[in-house]
Amino acid sequence: MKKIVIDARLSGLEHAGIGRYTQMLVENLSRFQIPDSRFQIQIISPNIRHYTLAEQIKMPGILGKEKPDLVHFPHFNVPLFYNEPFIVTIHDLLWHEQVGTTATTLPVWIYWLKYLAYRLVLRHAVLKSKAIIAPSNWVKKKIVERFPEIEEKISVIYEGVSEVFKKSLRATAESAAISGIAASPRRSGAPRNDEYIIYTGSLYPHKNVNLVLNIMPKFPELKLIVACARNVFWEKFKKEVISRGLEDRVILAGFVSDDELAILYKNALAFVFPSKSEGFGLPGLEAMAAGLPVISSNAGSLPEIYGDAALYFFPENETELIGEIREIMDNQGLRKKLIKLGKERSQMFSWEKMSKETMEVYAGCLGLRQGK
Repeated sequence: MKKIVIDARLSGLEHAGIGRYTQMLVENLSRFQIPDSRFQIQIISPNIRHYTLAEQIKMPGILGKEKPDLVHFPHFNVPLFYNEPFIVTIHDLLWHEQVGTTATTLPVWIYWLKYLAYRLVLRHAVLKSKAIIAPSNWVKKKIVERFPEIEEKISVIYEGVSEVFKKSLRATAESAAISGIAASPRRSGAPRNDEYIIYTGSLYPHKNVNLVLNIMPKFPELKLIVACARNVFWEKFKKEVISRGLEDRVILAGFVSDDELAILYKNALAFVFPSKSEGFGLPGLEAMAAGLPVISSNAGSLPEIYGDAALYFFPENETELIGEIREIMDNQGLRKKLIKLGKERSQMFSWEKMSKETMEVYAGCLGLRQGK
């Protein structure tokens, strides 16, 4: 039996999309471990921070002691001195595209030092890996543009949608009062100021959430909920909200549990996703699964993942976004259609399917037969 080690240091919702991916990969692979006699899967999560010198120095030794036949790094941060067989998941090449000190809160010299380290680590991960997993064809295309010689070893494996967002939940004010907004059921004739749009995700500059702040004055009847685990840009965004006089209309909910988020989705007017670059776009799929219309930018992989189940706008075009929100507000037929299409679209994505396809990548790297 072959031994596969998964580096799970980034597992958990506090690590945003990568954390969700790693957590669901681990949970689903653990479910298959007993019936699949080809693999022994071991999860490791040493207390070593990612993107650090300690990671580069200590991780090779820790992995060496485990004597794995294959290691899966669910993110590009593969130690430069680890040269045993491994595969890597590359979620995007964002740092190749968003270059410059506006994309960081670090001092300039530290930023450029870390950027150089990123380029070296990413190149090592791509060129030395046995296989690469990409979450979308768009990400695969971006990788191939920079590393055309490794196209054959890239597998596109879509992510999934957690069941909590697919369940039929009954929203009550008691079960989901978050940061001053009670998620009471939407009802016909409800006052406009009881309605809200929602954004979920980080507040890094490429997420482009300031675009939504720009258009809020056009919709005095709406509030905006921002559900986001605190990150380095949290305070900067909060100051921006206050400087615009929007603190009574923009609710910074912070970290929200899946159960609470599902209820918020079910009672919002729409999910708005203004990102300038996305490797997959998981939050929009989760919103769709919960029965919420999605208004998304047309950047990156988003049209590939959302298909015809979303309204799209150019991420620099405020007028387009304003028009799409008005359409959702005024056209109930369109709203119902998007809810139906979104639920159908979300059913196409499964963490179980993602994990099974990942196992077949393991099998291919280890020269094992397909299936059991």
